[in-house]
Order: sequence, then C-alpha cells, then structure tokens
Amino acid sequence: MSTIVERIAEYAEALKYEEIDVVTRNYAKRVLLDSLGCAFGALEGEPVRIVRKVVTDLGGAPQATLIGQGTKTSGYLDFNDVYFGPAWTAHPSDATGALLAVAESQQRSGRDLLTALVLTYEMQMRFSDLPVARNLWHEGWDHSCSCAYASATGVAKLLGLDARRIAHAIALSGARANTLSEIRVGDIPMDKALSAPVAAANSVLYGLLAKQGFTGCSTLLEGKYGFKNAVAKGADVEPLVPGKGVFLINKVGLKPYPVEGMTIAMVQAGIEVGAENGIKANEIEAVRIITHEEAITKPSWGPKKLKPTSKETADHSFPYCVAVALVAGKCTPEQFSARWLADPTVARLISLTTMASTPEMSTIYKNGHRPAAVEVRTNRGIFLKEVPYPTGDPENPMSWDQVVEKFIPMASNVIGKEKAERTAASIDGIDKMNNVTDLTELLSG
Repeated sequence: MSTIVERIAEYAEALKYEEIDVVTRNYAKRVLLDSLGCAFGALEGEPVRIVRKVVTDLGGAPQATLIGQGTKTSGYLDFNDVYFGPAWTAHPSDATGALLAVAESQQRSGRDLLTALVLTYEMQMRFSDLPVARNLWHEGWDHSCSCAYASATGVAKLLGLDARRIAHAIALSGARANTLSEIRVGDIPMDKALSAPVAAANSVLYGLLAKQGFTGCSTLLEGKYGFKNAVAKGADVEPLVPGKGVFLINKVGLKPYPVEGMTIAMVQAGIEVGAENGIKANEIEAVRIITHEEAITKPSWGPKKLKPTSKETADHSFPYCVAVALVAGKCTPEQFSARWLADPTVARLISLTTMASTPEMSTIYKNGHRPAAVEVRTNRGIFLKEVPYPTGDPENPMSWDQVVEKFIPMASNVIGKEKAERTAASIDGIDKMNNVTDLTELLSG
C-alpha cells in the first residue's frame, strides 16, 4: 500500500478544477479576496516592514510581485481566516502568498490558482481535524507545523509536478517545520507573525527541489519516528488523505474584526450588548465573558493579556478586546493603536472582567464553531448577549458583499479605491483569467 504522503500526492495530482462544485468555487473566491485584503491591511505593520526591507536588500530574480510595492522579487494582521479543529486552530490563508507567487512565476491561470487554494485548505484543515486527545498546542506544537505540509501540496500542484514529486515536496517541507507553541505565550513577539508564512515560503524551495528530483521521506507521517508519534501523540493520521467530492474550505471562518479567532464572538457580543442597551462605559460595574473551555485553558492565555502593550498581545487578549468593544462600540485596527492601548477606561474595564466556560459553549466549539457571550452589570441591571455563531462563522458566513466591504478600505489605502474595486471584480471572475499576472499587476500598487 502507498504511504499517506504518497496517497495525498495522488489525490493532489488528480484533482481538477471541474471537480470543484460551484458553491466551493464561489466561497474560495471570497476566501482569496479576504486574504488579499488582510495582506494590504498588514503592509505597514512592523513585522511586515522589517521582512520587506530584508527581502528588498536580498534582491533576487523578478519572478513574483510584492503586494502593494510595484516591484518583484524571487518566488521564494491578525485579520485573516480561521478554522477550529480538535488538533489545531489554523489560519489556512497563511499559504496564500506562496501560492500566488508560484502561480505568477509559472504563468498559471485563475482556475489553476483556485484549485491549488482549495487543495491547500483541504490539507491544512485535515491536519486541524486529526482525532487527538487534546489540542496539540498543549503538547508544544504550533499550528504552523501543518502549514508546511498544506502549502507544499498547493505549491507542488502549481509547479505541475506528478504524484511522485508532489509526495517528495510534501515530505521535504514537513520534515523541518515543527514550530513550538511557546511563540504565542505571554507578550507575543513578532515571531508569531513569521512562523506560518516562513513555512509556506520554504515550501516553494522544497517544491522546486522535488521538481529537480530531490527526495523526501515517504513515511514521514505514519512512521515510528514521524509526525504521528512525535507530534500527534499516536493519533490516527489516515484521515489526512482527502476523499472525493467534499471540500473543507467551506468550513473556514472569516473575520469581521482584527482579533484572534476565538475572540470574534466576544467582540460581537460586547458591541451588541452595549448598543442594544445603551450602556455607557462609566456605568459598568462588572463584565463577564462566557465562552468554551479551550478559550480558558489555551496555552497563549496568561497575565500579560491583562495589560497588553502591543497589538500582537492585545488582539489575543479577551478582556482587552471586549473592553474596547464596549467603550468604542466597534473594533477596527484603530482600536489597537498606542492611544487605545493606554486608554484608562479600557484598563478599568479589563480590571472588572472575569471569565467562565460552560458545557454548552464547549459543545458548540467542539463542533467547529466559536461561541461566546458577554454579561455586563450596571446599576440599572444585568445585560447579557449570546453569540453562538458570530458573523463569519460557517453557520453565519460573510457574503461576497461583506468581504468586499472589508477588502476595499484596506486595499484602497495602498492601491487606491479604483484599483481596489477592479481587484475585487477580477477575483470575482478569476475562473475566466488565463494568466494570474492579470491579478498580480493590480496588486502591485
């Protein structure tokens, strides 16, 4: 029998655009537009500026467009999508930059890019769905471990490799990508923003090596010293092999707010409970966040989240995000600026906030969703808002128009509104695009 890596590769080689149903294609377009919007929104973040300078200094063959820069280089914002599985919380769009770079350098069509995107999401989400005893964060493994396998699968598909070489690309990429979850604990460093994108970028190198005949370990996933035992603690890895006709990309959630994925329902509940009851920040006596058990126990939680001094820490702080939702009545990138981080009213509400989990919320979470409720006590009474399926959840998905509404402001700041609108229209019709360079030219700024 073929190994698991080899069977994944056989599936990847055989997958054709025509096998992807219309519903999945349309959702994939929304996911792609959302990912590009997040890329535009993150361009001026400090980690991105540093990486951009290093990439520019290194130079390289002009193969792939740097988004928003008008220049090209070698093919080698916490606002992006999210998926909750028993093994990992994942952000599958972390691989989109690598896919776009390879599609451009290889002169691929829009259909080719969309097929590779669906394939990459399939693999990333299958890793998240592995039947482990507890989330692998608790075992010390960051979700970007799985990004290496997923992005290599999509990259190899775009490189036009056969199944044998796709398998080698996946194995090469996965063998050296086990990132430690410590990078998301306490004061979250820039490293958090680098982990998955580096895994995706390195997968391009491994795909190119495999194309030239470089070989990887075919038993990397199920072998005695492989992923199954070393990372997944003996969990069954057979489910990593995709079946035909069902695409997991439809279960990925999109974010209406620039916060960590478990925080979205909390923010929405905070905004809505405040607006619906006319709550003023100065009348609040106590705040209680009600959520699922994983949110309370996840490794990235800790006392540093009660006094965040950076955006990376603040957007992972449940109390901070709910506090700004209650004070500002909204949650946008502006609410993570230095002014808001030092806001005394926000700090007061954080000090009044407690957290609790319920079995009901935990059951909803285990079914792949991200529920929460916010309870606010004032001298007028106690007000509660429950949000089991926040905007962007698979049970309450963002529409194409909502994704466009999120995309346009972020893209307009970089390439102008007219070009941003043309980009959105281009992605809407990407299945008719003969060459992805038609899209990357719009993204160049």
